Amino acid sequence: MTQQLANVHPDLAWDTGRGHRSDHLLVVSAEGDAALRRVAAQWLRAAPSADEVWDFASARQPVPGVTENVLDINGTKFPLRDIRFGLNAHDQRECIDLEVYHPLFGQMLGDEPLRVSFLFLDWLLGEDGVERWVGAINTTTSADVATATATDLIEAINRLTTQTQPDQWAFLQGTTSAGERMVVMARRPLRWIDYPLFDLHTEVSLTYTDQREDGLPTETALNRLRQIEDDITAAPGPRGILLAHETATGTRVLHYYTDSDDQNGHAAIEAAARPVGAATAQALDPGWKDLRQYS
Repeated sequence: MTQQLANVHPDLAWDTGRGHRSDHLLVVSAEGDAALRRVAAQWLRAAPSADEVWDFASARQPVPGVTENVLDINGTKFPLRDIRFGLNAHDQRECIDLEVYHPLFGQMLGDEPLRVSFLFLDWLLGEDGVERWVGAINTTTSADVATATATDLIEAINRLTTQTQPDQWAFLQGTTSAGERMVVMARRPLRWIDYPLFDLHTEVSLTYTDQREDGLPTETALNRLRQIEDDITAAPGPRGILLAHETATGTRVLHYYTDSDDQNGHAAIEAAARPVGAATAQALDPGWKDLRQYS
């Protein structure tokens, strides 16, 4: 199986488990690599339909009853039910930073505690659940800072889920490298895992001459920019998404993401930008790293 999967991509991982609608589940995982997630998704598209025996997935799925399992790590029994968490929820970012503790972490070498933590979280929440809801992950040998159980973690994520409001926007401001004022509007939540195939970043740069003393647009210029933005955003439809825009010193930059395999998506953005004299630039950016400072 490993040799066969290497023909798809050598860095993909695979796993099997109990299926939810079939006897068995075969998972091909990108191991958290946003660039490889598209390859795993393409593999899943080519998979046969699920039947009574086999089902397929492009990310590890939650494992029911995982806390009752015991790992054997170099001959040491590692009961997963003893794992505890320190929870630090960020409502605006809609994620939870974790401190992970187990009584045996102090006996483990190197990055073994962190690898066990990632593995357990994948089993508990599913690979996509970890990417979607978990922020920073650190390990600790202090039981005092990590008292929450796996059930507590799931309940905390469920609370975040019920509070999530799609298509919200955050207003940010700062300065450019030259010290000029800049304002930014960024979509919340800003999570690539919600659009794992949208890996092509298209920047659309709009200029305006009617500006205030601080370099931001006047009301007249702002209304024009908003209308242009609405028109360009509507052009790709569900094939693309606007994630943020930056405005400073006579320029507004719109940040769109589309599927790099779908030429109609970014072509529609370019076609809508061309008549208004906007400049466009494109770069592959799986994982939306270009916008990480706004997340």
